[in-house]
Amino acid sequence: MLTIQVPRSILYNIEPIEIETGLVESLSSYLIRLSYEHNINVSHLVNKIVIPEMNKDYLERSSKYGGNSFYEGAKTINGYTDNSTELVYILGKLTSRIDLTSLTLFKLKDLVPLRNLLKETFSWCPECIKNWKDSHKSIYYPLVWYIKSIKICFEHKCYLLENCPRCYRKIDILRRQMIPGHCPNCFNLLIQGQVIKEINNQEWEWHSFVYLNIESLIGLNSSKLFTKEIVSKQLNYINHYLFSDNVPNFAEFLSIPKSTLRAWIKLENTPTLEGLLKICFKLDTTILDFLTKSLQNLTISHLVEIAKTDNEKVIRRRLNLVSIENSLKEILKCDPPISMAATARIIDRDKRVLYRNFPEYCKQISNRYREYINQKSKQRIEELKKEIQKAFYSLVNEGIYPSSGKIQIKTNRKGLLKERILQEYWKDLLAQNNFYRGKGRNSNDEQ
Repeated sequence: MLTIQVPRSILYNIEPIEIETGLVESLSSYLIRLSYEHNINVSHLVNKIVIPEMNKDYLERSSKYGGNSFYEGAKTINGYTDNSTELVYILGKLTSRIDLTSLTLFKLKDLVPLRNLLKETFSWCPECIKNWKDSHKSIYYPLVWYIKSIKICFEHKCYLLENCPRCYRKIDILRRQMIPGHCPNCFNLLIQGQVIKEINNQEWEWHSFVYLNIESLIGLNSSKLFTKEIVSKQLNYINHYLFSDNVPNFAEFLSIPKSTLRAWIKLENTPTLEGLLKICFKLDTTILDFLTKSLQNLTISHLVEIAKTDNEKVIRRRLNLVSIENSLKEILKCDPPISMAATARIIDRDKRVLYRNFPEYCKQISNRYREYINQKSKQRIEELKKEIQKAFYSLVNEGIYPSSGKIQIKTNRKGLLKERILQEYWKDLLAQNNFYRGKGRNSNDEQ
């Protein structure tokens, strides 16, 4: 009997999570999980295995001298640029997997531009991470979390977090030391440390529409590709049959400049993903129906009814300045303080509207929250310093040199001394106690 031997892969052939679904794992998440499963840092995997396969001198030089070239370019690896397709090829070669293209937005390459497509920093759902951890499932980062238009988790009906709930810092798309579900800055779990703010009905209507439509696009089979020509064709159809080729009227209905709409219709420009979603939202249709089906069922009366509903919403949204002022006064009494972003969500008004009408209240709320965050950050640093000091003298009393590694083991905090301020504190302790780093005490002192 003839048997075919499959060559062994260099890296584990780890299966991507939720492949071919709307919650498919992102390529950056897959890279992080690969490192974690091999019990090495992302930097070791990238520097020792991935970069040598790329045959790029500037990346090899950057890797050798501690540069950030690879990590700065990682903002687009979940998209469809050359660095994304190259990483897909290399990781596929190293793991013997042929389905890693599905972990990127390659299928949208010919449909939407990169402009405003991907987030600059990482955002996540704390409830998802908590549930995966509690149920002993693999923690991963879905591709949908990296798309700029996505602000919520549909399942848990909460906003995605953008700052670590412990150290309050933003998180880069990819870092040298990333562990699934943990902040690479302070290495604490990325779970919510406070009550999740509810999403009001009006915001939920838009955000859920965006989420479900993008999820449906991501979940499509990779062979199903769309082009910008389809968008132009559909816009031309609507403009011709429903607006009698009157671009200004069509543009007014979509609430966009007529020059922008003309450019879209003539294929001189292409709507961003969010722009395309706004069109579909206005037309009361899904993005897949817009791209794949005839729009003959849309009628002028249908569009007029949508516009009428939108106008009624505008009328109901008139500013009640007295009510808003009272709400701002109450928010100034909140303990702990909340941010202006949270304030805008609670009052259900755009932050710019609040700043325009109540600049002093908004400044007070913003300053109060900033002071609170700074205070919490200082408090956290002081608590960590106490832990370092306790571990330091405990090691000294045991006759062990208090190295950074030993202190991290003693405190059970991996990466504790990565922060410069804590590293400097440890060095000060070494100096105060007459230690030479790695050489024990001064030779004139008692051993």
